[in-house]
Amino acid sequence: MRLTHLFLGLSLVAAACRGGGDDDDVGDDAPNGDGPPVAGVVSIQEVQSDTMASGTVIELEGVVVTAIDALGGGSGGFWVSEPEGGAFGGVKVFGASLDQVALLAPGDLVNITGAIKHEACNEAAPCGTIVFDDGASITEVIGETQGSLVVTKTGTGTLPTPTVVDAKAIAALPDKLSRDAEWEKYEGVLIKVTNARQLSPVVTFGSNPGKDDTEFRLTGFARVQSALFQLPDQLPVGTCYESITGITDFFFNYIVAPRSEADLVEGGTGCNPLAESINAVQTAPALPELAILTDVFVTGVGFDNKRSFWVSTSLTAAPNEGVQIFTNQAAHPAGLAVGKKVTVIGAVTEFNDDANGGALTEIVSPSITVNADAAGTVVPAARTVAQLMDSTAGPTFESVAVVLTNVEFTANGNIGNGFIGAAKQGATTFQFSTDILHTAVGDLGCYATVTGFWTQLQATGTAMPKPNAMGFIPSAFGTKTGATCP
Repeated sequence: MRLTHLFLGLSLVAAACRGGGDDDDVGDDAPNGDGPPVAGVVSIQEVQSDTMASGTVIELEGVVVTAIDALGGGSGGFWVSEPEGGAFGGVKVFGASLDQVALLAPGDLVNITGAIKHEACNEAAPCGTIVFDDGASITEVIGETQGSLVVTKTGTGTLPTPTVVDAKAIAALPDKLSRDAEWEKYEGVLIKVTNARQLSPVVTFGSNPGKDDTEFRLTGFARVQSALFQLPDQLPVGTCYESITGITDFFFNYIVAPRSEADLVEGGTGCNPLAESINAVQTAPALPELAILTDVFVTGVGFDNKRSFWVSTSLTAAPNEGVQIFTNQAAHPAGLAVGKKVTVIGAVTEFNDDANGGALTEIVSPSITVNADAAGTVVPAARTVAQLMDSTAGPTFESVAVVLTNVEFTANGNIGNGFIGAAKQGATTFQFSTDILHTAVGDLGCYATVTGFWTQLQATGTAMPKPNAMGFIPSAFGTKTGATCP
């Protein structure tokens, strides 16, 4: 069962249990002071507008069915559009009875009554424990009460022409907020995505994925998902698509849902460039969207969940020749270890969880192949913390294996402070993370050498308020020389 199906029970319960005394549900056009606002016959653009409150009683007339959720037995969900389509012109209808949905086909003209606008997964209407960040929600049309939704076919029309959406142009927007705002225009709309490259293998998604819960990453920070048909397993990473047609949806990420394999048209020529070396990933004037790194060396492996590891062009560290790999998997492939040679193919991103600048270049959701060669010995670059903090030279050593001398660890990283600790080298203080080595209070003190990675630390703990800051991830301690450094 796909994640989108989980909203059926939650949405219907929310609709049936709306309290008459909730002031947020009262509008000027309410028939009485205790009922929800009533808008009557409206357009889909009005439903998608923030000016219409969630819970408003609505009717839709003469809208076109654009797609039906029939995969895996269906959920009573389908999408409708205004005949002309376009931005804000589509919406998902959720929770209709399966016998009504069974009579529908794409292109049918329908009227919908007994419905309300519903914004799901926000603070006012969480989906279980799920509340989206940044005020995001899912706009749906559902029954005013359980069983009240009535869908009446009135004729047969034609599907609207899919709205063309340039994924490369969205990827070029300056921040997540502006990218999300562009995708949001097309939630529920039939679109044709151009200039789009496949940035990951087809993988399962969700905490309890079923056989039809698969997706791949796409240019523009979106996902292509198997909401309407089962994606083929072997779609090649790196493919530049001439177009991908489908319905736009949202669940943590913006989603394009093709209706059949015919909606995936290969042979595009306008996609963003690839990077075939770590140096190109770190130094290209424009961030490449996909990296294909052949026979690079593992220089560090994350602790416990093993979701991160670090690679370098050579066993001998050098500026702009290291990058972090974030797998999003429970474990790495068998045989992956420090010094081993690997091939990595994955999307390139600049990770930052705040809005204050500074980001960590990562390769995410990769395919990984471990070479059979024996592991070699990593030779880190000798640096000082002051050199790494230099605004010009320091960033060239992001994710590169470095060795520091005479480092004193003064405050331990633990769960109470987001696993962010404090250290110093001479008079220069800095922060460190326990992503590779989990430390204890007994590990504090002065070390003759410590090896690790200079990186952007995510600001999650009380000891490290936002914005994010550069810091150190130790991977190996040398000899401990005492409680404090001389």
